[in-house]
Amino acid sequence: MKPMTFQCYTSRASMRSALIGGLFISADGGRRVVPDHWLTQAELLEGARLLRLSYTFCTIEVAGECLDLIFEDASIGKLGAIQAAPPQAASGGQLWVTSIVAVAPSEASGLPFERERSDA
Repeated sequence: MKPMTFQCYTSRASMRSALIGGLFISADGGRRVVPDHWLTQAELLEGARLLRLSYTFCTIEVAGECLDLIFEDASIGKLGAIQAAPPQAASGGQLWVTSIVAVAPSEASGLPFERERSDA
């Protein structure tokens, strides 16, 4: 039986639609676009198995294998579509995304809609 093929990353150059930022697609199909200009730092960690994208409002961690290409695109501000693979699919030693996790900042007071308001 042939292993299931799955594409975890589509570069912006090969996409037909014009994105203004990275498109993150979770395993359950949820989609989020984060504009490029909100990206403050991209780090490739753990031997290309963890990509940490720091944005002005949160950090998005992409876990998987061979994440170098995604890192390169993020570094030049041209992140494409990243999709978490279904658990039953196999990577075969190529670019693979096992999870996408958004981590909120520890200081919630930094968010404009969380600040206290006084009408006095």
